[in-house]
Amino acid sequence: MAPPGTRLFAKLEWYNPTGSIKDRPAWFMFHNAVQNGYLPAGKPLIEATSGNTGIGLARLALITGHPMVICLPTAATEQRKDLLRAYGAELIEVEGGPNGAIARARELVDAGEGHMCYQYGNRWNPYSHFFGTSVEIVRDWPLAAPPDHLFGAYGTGGTLTGNSHGLKKAYPAIKVHSIEPFVDDPIGGMRSQDDPFQPPVADLSLVDDRYQVSRAVAETTVGEIMHQEGYFAGTSAGAIIHAARLELEKNGGTGVALLPDAGWKYLSGPPWQPAS
Repeated sequence: MAPPGTRLFAKLEWYNPTGSIKDRPAWFMFHNAVQNGYLPAGKPLIEATSGNTGIGLARLALITGHPMVICLPTAATEQRKDLLRAYGAELIEVEGGPNGAIARARELVDAGEGHMCYQYGNRWNPYSHFFGTSVEIVRDWPLAAPPDHLFGAYGTGGTLTGNSHGLKKAYPAIKVHSIEPFVDDPIGGMRSQDDPFQPPVADLSLVDDRYQVSRAVAETTVGEIMHQEGYFAGTSAGAIIHAARLELEKNGGTGVALLPDAGWKYLSGPPWQPAS
C-alpha cells in the first residue's frame, strides 16, 4: 500500500496481551499506582476510557484482586463492552463522548469510590512509549538509513509524546505526524486538536504536523488494508495508513505507522456491518 518509491512499515500493536497499544500505558500506570501506595490491596480502580486502556487496566485489576469501574462513552462498540465485562469490570456508560466519561470518573473519585490512573494526565502514559515502543522501533528498524516519518493517532497524546521523545533522540530529523479525526466526525479512541479539552499529558510541540481524516475514509482504508495486506486492523489504523500514504506521496521517504489495535473490537460497525 506504500506509494511507489517509498517504504512504509507498520507496527502491529494488537499483539499485546489484551490486543492494543494501550496495554503499555495500562501496565506502567497500574504498577506505579501500586508501588506508590495509591492503590492498596482491594481498593477499586476507576478509569475513563473509550475502551482499550480500560481493557488493559481491567486485566491487571482482575489478576490482582482489585474491583474495576469503567466509565466509557455509550458509542463504544459492543465488542469492547463485552470484553470489559469478561474481565470483570463494572461499566458505566456515559453520554458526551470521552469528555463525558472523564467527568463521570472524576465524580466517582471525588466521592471516594476508588483510584483513577487518569490516562489523560498520567506521565507514565508517555513514559511507557519512551521506554518501550520507541526503543523497539529503533531496535527493529530494518534499513540502514533512519526512518523519515512516524505516523500515530492522537488520542490521549501519550503515544505521540513518548515516541516523539524517544525517536527524535535516536533520529533527530524524523518528522512526527499526528493523525486525527475532524472534531464533529469522531473516530473511536482518537481526538482532534480542535477539541476544547486537550489532554495535559500531550506535548504537541513535539509533533511536526497533523492530518485530519474522516471516519468514512478511515473505514474504507481499513477494508483496503484487509484486502491488500491481509491485516484485520481497527478503524484508527485506517486513518493512520490513509494519512501516511498522503504524506509519502507528497514528500517521499520511509515511515513507521503505529497501528493501535485489530478489527475484531469493531465487528459490530462499519466496514464489517452494513449501515442500518
